[in-house]
Amino acid sequence: MTVYSLAPGDLGTDDDPVELDTRSPRGTYALVFRVPETTIEVGALGECELDAGGYVYVGSAFGPGGLRRVLRHRRVASGDHDARHWHVDYLGGHTDVELARVVCATDHDVECSVASALDAAALSGFGSSDCDCEAHLARFDDVETAASLVESVFRRKI
Repeated sequence: MTVYSLAPGDLGTDDDPVELDTRSPRGTYALVFRVPETTIEVGALGECELDAGGYVYVGSAFGPGGLRRVLRHRRVASGDHDARHWHVDYLGGHTDVELARVVCATDHDVECSVASALDAAALSGFGSSDCDCEAHLARFDDVETAASLVESVFRRKI
């Protein structure tokens, strides 16, 4: 099992993705966003006001395609994909929000424990409709702090 921390452009493409781990393309991931003070409509959660800062969304990818799901999130964030299926699609697809970093770990499902360690409660119910967590979105003062903390938590959890 390995922890990877990549800039969004280092992920490759759908046709030629970066092989994060040849044994297992499945795992847990975190998307680090740079968010200005803004209001975003987030599906069933409705209109959500966000303070400026670095936001971390924690998810898992153990189904078909595994961590290639992160490529889809990158396409949404870059404006190349318009479908909104998950809460994070509304955040990442907002025109003023920038996907700044992707952190992922192969082989282990540590989604809820990473979200809990980050005190992910920036927006109640965000990304946690399939578990008992309050949320899977954490807010920090800036992207650098957010990325550093999530990398540290991943390393402690695996």
